[in-house]
Formats: sequence, structure tokens, C-alpha cells
Amino acid sequence: MEENRLLTTKAPFREGFSSLKLAERLATLTTGYTPDAERELQEASYYDYPVLKAPVWRWEIIWYFFFGGLAAGCYVIASIASLFGSREDRAVARTGYYLSLLAVLPCPLLLTKDLGRPERFLHMLRIFKVKSPMSMGTWSLVGFSLFSGITTVIQAARDGILGRWWGSRVLAALPQRLIALPGTAFGLFLGGYTGVLLTATSVPLWSRSKVLGAVFISSAISTSSALISLILRFTRAPVPVLHKLERLEWVALLVEMTGLLAFLRGSGRAARPLVGTGPTEHGRTFWRFVFGGGLALPAAR
Repeated sequence: MEENRLLTTKAPFREGFSSLKLAERLATLTTGYTPDAERELQEASYYDYPVLKAPVWRWEIIWYFFFGGLAAGCYVIASIASLFGSREDRAVARTGYYLSLLAVLPCPLLLTKDLGRPERFLHMLRIFKVKSPMSMGTWSLVGFSLFSGITTVIQAARDGILGRWWGSRVLAALPQRLIALPGTAFGLFLGGYTGVLLTATSVPLWSRSKVLGAVFISSAISTSSALISLILRFTRAPVPVLHKLERLEWVALLVEMTGLLAFLRGSGRAARPLVGTGPTEHGRTFWRFVFGGGLALPAAR
């Protein structure tokens, strides 16, 4: 009886220990770095003060990244369906344009809230610096919002949402596909520039690799295709349309996984706080929920 009790208490410990070892092996394999405590203690430091300050970005920027990527992904998918899709794929274009506008609406508000005062956002529009990811990102948000609004209004006019007055007929006659071309370019830039913005910072985890932009845009496509597919399932869209979205989501997930692994490999030791299993590292959460539940599991279904 006592032996059974001991085996029962040891089982969860063994499972936790095995998952910890698996996470550590994955961290070593993906980053190419094996922790060496003795060598790390001998490295030069300044009275144990951190080399860099923690980022001052708060929840507003996190949600801005999410909604900006979602808006860009939905718009790109809608434009692809509009330009190259069949008659059945018009439902994808319609849903994608509406979702894109809804997702981009909170972005200027979130940026303004993060800056503290509304005039600071307007001051960013006074300059245009090609070499500044923040300046280019601000202008891409403005340009994308403009094209997203125009294409969505045209779609609403064609769907009869704006009524039957003469203005609605004029809007419905506008060349939506032609307008969507520059809008798609702005969308691709908006979806990927946030990753480039992180790369331009001095935080080693973000700045050691140059593939974050590709990871962000592929993540935007995979998330947006899943959202559009969910909405179309509720509206009972044709099955072939849903299968196309599933294939697009699967390809985007594979690209995202490949880009994420390339990011970890390129970052090397700097990626240990994200994937390692030390006391202050987040490897178990990353491998279980981000990589396992968020990428590997949806790609395997």
C-alpha cells in the first residue's frame, strides 16, 4: 500500500521532470547554445546591473501589434480572393475587407494612448524617414487605413448596406480591384514592419536575427485566414472555399514555424530567455502554448 502511494506521488514529478528535460533539449537544439554557468559567471558585468533597461512598451503596443497584423492579413487575403478567386470566393473578399477595417480602427487609438498625448501622433506625420521603422510604420498605418476604408465602403455599397441613393451607385462603380493593389502593398508592409521595428531595438532577443518581419507577416496571414474561415463557417459558405482557406492557413503556419526556428537559431544564446528552462526563462510556456498549441497542433490537424 505504501509503495503504491509512493509511485503515485512520484508520477507527476517524473512527468514534470521529463517535460522540463524535453524543453531544455529543444532550447539547446534550436538556439545552438548549451548553458555554461561557470563561464557565464566569469563574464564582465557592472556590479550585477543589467546591461539594458526593460522595454517601456505596455499593453497598448501589444494589442496594436495584434490588431495591425490581423487587419493587414485580412486585407491581403481579401485582395487575393478578389483578384484571383472564383465567384464563390467573393465571400472571402467581402468578409476580409470588413474584418480588416474593424481591426485597423483601434490601431491609431492604441498608438495615441501609448504616446500619451494626441498631438504626438500628429507630430510623427510631420517627417518621413525611410531609414526609420517607426516613421515608415506610422505612414504605412495611415496609408493602409485610407485604402482599407475605401475598399470597404465600396464593398458596403455593392452589398446594398449604404442604400440605393446616387452616391451609393457611384461608390459601387469604383474599381475596387485596382484600388486594392496599393492597399495590399500597404498591408504587407504594415503586417511585417512591426517585426522590423523590434529588430531595430537594442534588446538582444529581438535584434540578433533579421527574420522577425517574415515571422510577423506569416503569422498575420495564418491568424487572419483562421478568423475568416471561422466567420464563413457561421454563414455556411461553400465547402471548397473553406478548403482553400484551410490550405492557405496551413502553408502560412509552416512558413511561420520555419521563420520562428530560423529566428531562434540566428539569435543563439540571446534567445535563451524565451525558450530556456532556467528560473527566469519562459521555455516551458513557449514550447507548450506558443509553439505546440499555437503552431504545431493547428498545422497537424
